[in-house]
Amino acid sequence: MSGTLLTPDSRPRAGVRPTGTSFVGLVGVELRRLWWRRMAKVVLVAVVAFVGVSAYAAYQQTRPEALAERIDDYSSIVAETTRQNASIPADEKAAQIEACQRDQAASGADASGGGPGDFRCEQMFDPPSPAAFGIVAAERTAITSSIVESGVWIFGFLAFILGASFVAAEFAAGSMGNWLTFEPRRLRVGTSKLVAAGIGGLAVGALGVGLAALGATLVTTVNRPGADLPIAEAPIVPGDTAGQSLLRVVVIVALGGLGGAVIGLLLRSTAGVIGLVVGWLVLVEGFIANAFAEGRLQPWFLRTNIQGFVSDGTTYFATRCGADGCQSVSMPHSYTASWTYLIVVTVLGVAAALATFRARDVT
Repeated sequence: MSGTLLTPDSRPRAGVRPTGTSFVGLVGVELRRLWWRRMAKVVLVAVVAFVGVSAYAAYQQTRPEALAERIDDYSSIVAETTRQNASIPADEKAAQIEACQRDQAASGADASGGGPGDFRCEQMFDPPSPAAFGIVAAERTAITSSIVESGVWIFGFLAFILGASFVAAEFAAGSMGNWLTFEPRRLRVGTSKLVAAGIGGLAVGALGVGLAALGATLVTTVNRPGADLPIAEAPIVPGDTAGQSLLRVVVIVALGGLGGAVIGLLLRSTAGVIGLVVGWLVLVEGFIANAFAEGRLQPWFLRTNIQGFVSDGTTYFATRCGADGCQSVSMPHSYTASWTYLIVVTVLGVAAALATFRARDVT
């Protein structure tokens, strides 16, 4: 009788239930599958091409020859502006400055809770500064930020399509059902795919930022103006501010990859994902956000919050009507409100995708 009682350790090895692959192992498998997809190579080429074209454009704009041409144009404009200002009577100048100051005060009174903006009324008859005319030395951080900020939407879209196609294509090909026969715990499978898509988006963002920094370094090294060009030094962006801005771009691109996987897990069709994105951008972000409630709904849409997160706060325009009629006013949208919105949307989207994946049939 006692011989039939076996402890768990004394059972035959074949009777011990296997623990399966760890979650980290699942993520590693998904990352390898993501890398070997053809879309990953397309995204890689697209990022390299965009940064290369942007760096070449920066090179063309900061060439010493181009700077010399702008200096000649600037000198002509300064001479013409000085001649025109000399022909204006002093009392007329004073009247225009006074009118400008009244407009500035009225603008401050119309703003909701803010002080009047600086219209630079006292400098309205001064010629433009060389920096305002683009006559500045090339600066690596400024060029890097310019390339990355202009490419954040492209990087994010590429990461989104990569994540969406990575998940949705497995439903179309039938490989999702085969994969679940080896790992039947759907939450682990779905979560590992979302994590892999987020890491893929993170890699896209980091690649874009890294290539932009490399291109900016090459541009500033090659286009180093000589001492004979009277140009101003470019304003130096603090390292922590520039670094934080670039880091936020990487984060938003990573969220793009995660968002693509979430939508792919919900719709299970790459074509459906693309159709949804186009419809959302045109109908919701392009029309509804601006047409309803006089534009005051914009803080509740993705575009405004993405811009507010990347730019450490942003503004949007809404229509305000009063006794003097309707006018478009600039409204602030804070960085805190932007990242809070993005976190809430991300959590809700991930929860909905995993719940749907767990409940619906795969076939």
